[in-house]
Amino acid sequence: MREDLLGYLLGALEPDEERRVERLLQRDPVARQELARIEASLKVFDHDETAFTPPDDLIAKTMDFIDASRADRASTPSAMLMEPLRNGELERRPASNRRWRIPDALVAVVSMIVLAGLVFPAMLQQRFEARRSHCQQNLQELGTSLAHFAINDPQRQLPNIDLEGPLAFAGVFMVKLKEAELLDRENSIWCPSQDQPETYVAIPSISELQSASLSKLTRLQAVSGGHLAYSLGVMDGEEYRSPRYEARSTFAILGDAPIRGLNGAQWAHEGRGYNLLYEDGRVRFVSNDVPLQLYDHPFVNLENRAEAGLNINDASLGERPPAPFVWVRQSL
Repeated sequence: MREDLLGYLLGALEPDEERRVERLLQRDPVARQELARIEASLKVFDHDETAFTPPDDLIAKTMDFIDASRADRASTPSAMLMEPLRNGELERRPASNRRWRIPDALVAVVSMIVLAGLVFPAMLQQRFEARRSHCQQNLQELGTSLAHFAINDPQRQLPNIDLEGPLAFAGVFMVKLKEAELLDRENSIWCPSQDQPETYVAIPSISELQSASLSKLTRLQAVSGGHLAYSLGVMDGEEYRSPRYEARSTFAILGDAPIRGLNGAQWAHEGRGYNLLYEDGRVRFVSNDVPLQLYDHPFVNLENRAEAGLNINDASLGERPPAPFVWVRQSL
């Protein structure tokens, strides 16, 4: 079980194995405790991800130091110990050369530093790549479901967000995919680079959202869409609607980045960037280190607001609870 949980945290499991682990976590509190313990033990790698580059001549200097230490020991006469014999005479015997010397300790310390500098960054990079790949697989899985939803819709539209009431939030897309039996899972999808919920919550039904109290509705809206950002819809002239599925390669419909606004945004994947799913099914990782090579920012509309797009080509993604417009009432 421990190996499966570790693979789940690192995003190294196959989709069927991942679902099996999620079912185990849902019903087994011991498994959840073990997952939390393993995750806590991995957090030691999260504190400092600055790559360590040893000096170019470090290995050469270390080898010269070892050779000099060996030559020094070889030229020094062996210490002699005096031990009494049975007849009272004394015999000289070489002292043991197995004692741990200061030069040996220095060599060991230098070796460990070099090893840590080479291995730890590689481990961190491997974990980053595994988590990014895991999140991309999540988006591709949902992209297939969204495409099937739109193809089966008479207007070829993606799941819509209501303009008022308990279904007026971005994460409702996953609820509607489940209602359409297009999701092969019971729980919301969470990117492993993000903080996981304390308990795994099953995706609610539309009737559960409509009948929930205000406090429960708030909790359900916060987890229904997982840790994903979905299209807030677009304005088609004077009419608000969900995007029409046209398999565009530049129109983002889903992303795995949390939205905190343009100032001080806290992206996924240790702040390195985020994945975006486009209408054509392509998933792209967008780094924060390079200018965004897109028609518009995927998380705000053309007026720089985290609301629905201002036209049919204005992609704007919202994370879980947000409504398509700030004036929308999310409960009745």
